[in-house]
Amino acid sequence: MHNYLAFLDEFGNAGLDFTKPGTSTHFIVAALTLPKDKRDEAENRIEAVQKQFFGNGPIKSSTIGTDHKRRKQVLMALLAAPFQVFALVVDKRELTGEGLRYKGSFFKFLHGQADSELFRIFPNLELMASRRGNAEFMEGFVKYVKQHHIPNLFNQASFGFVNADDSILVQAAHFVADTLARCYDETVMADEASRREFTKLMAPKLVKLKYWPERFAPATVDARFDESQYNPMLADLGLRLAGDFIGRNANSRVPVVTDQVACLNYLAFHFRHVDPTRYVSSRELIYNLAERRNNVPSLHYFQTHVIAPLRDAGVLIASSSKGYKLPASEGDLLDFVNHSNSIIQPLLARINKCRDQVRMATGGAIDILDQPEYDRLRERV
Repeated sequence: MHNYLAFLDEFGNAGLDFTKPGTSTHFIVAALTLPKDKRDEAENRIEAVQKQFFGNGPIKSSTIGTDHKRRKQVLMALLAAPFQVFALVVDKRELTGEGLRYKGSFFKFLHGQADSELFRIFPNLELMASRRGNAEFMEGFVKYVKQHHIPNLFNQASFGFVNADDSILVQAAHFVADTLARCYDETVMADEASRREFTKLMAPKLVKLKYWPERFAPATVDARFDESQYNPMLADLGLRLAGDFIGRNANSRVPVVTDQVACLNYLAFHFRHVDPTRYVSSRELIYNLAERRNNVPSLHYFQTHVIAPLRDAGVLIASSSKGYKLPASEGDLLDFVNHSNSIIQPLLARINKCRDQVRMATGGAIDILDQPEYDRLRERV
């Protein structure tokens, strides 16, 4: 049974001669994913957006063009619909292998990248796409999916084509893909402020953004931040450690590990594409995980089975009353220490009070910390 629907569209072309006008620097696949029972609600909300911004015509990104203020308004309205966004962003300039310089090999590479991520998150998925745009990519993806996902009792995958003019969700997917292009592709890239606004708006809806090749270290220090907010050495260390963990565990099928990877991907995306100084609330991280698991994990689960094991594995995660983030400065790390200290010190004080009361009541006969396992704890209370 197909539990989820995905509506796909793409931006870009297979051209690799970047001296030619019209050759995109990136190829972007965007999929709007949603539970089947949310389809009617999503279509109704998106139809309202269509009427508000496009009148009787289809939702077309080209109609908005470089009017970034209006694009932001349309994007905000679209994202109110009950779907999540999966995106694959490939920097074609990094395709150095000789084989990948041929269109057929390039598309096969894209098919594998999109398939491995999309079906890892949603194993039972019904996909729909339009033949408009790059028909070669979508038709090739159909064949790839059918070859690699033989339906069985536990895993199903189907793929169909729809008329873009008749599918409001495919139109929305195209708008999202084109908006992502404004954040990455050199041929249509928006100004920095608009890019940050677009990525910040999309971040809570991103079930996954797969960027190829993976980049975890920032290329340059953002001039907006002074040294107290951004230390390039610490930022690089935090991103590299996050990248190491993601790389080692990206293909894990263990639910708790997939939650850890998903959380870390979300924090890394925020750090690189939204604001390296911003904390992400527990609520936002938990609800991002919930979109993958069909249930909302508890705060206790999130803290003890996601954040704590990541820290145990050596990943640097700063925290404060505002949430969690990858560290960008020494101040972020001190936030973590201060936050932890505010929890540890009261606990130690309670243990010490309990110990003193029991010792007094028993004339010193019982010392609850008089065990070898508590040697280090005795030194601290």
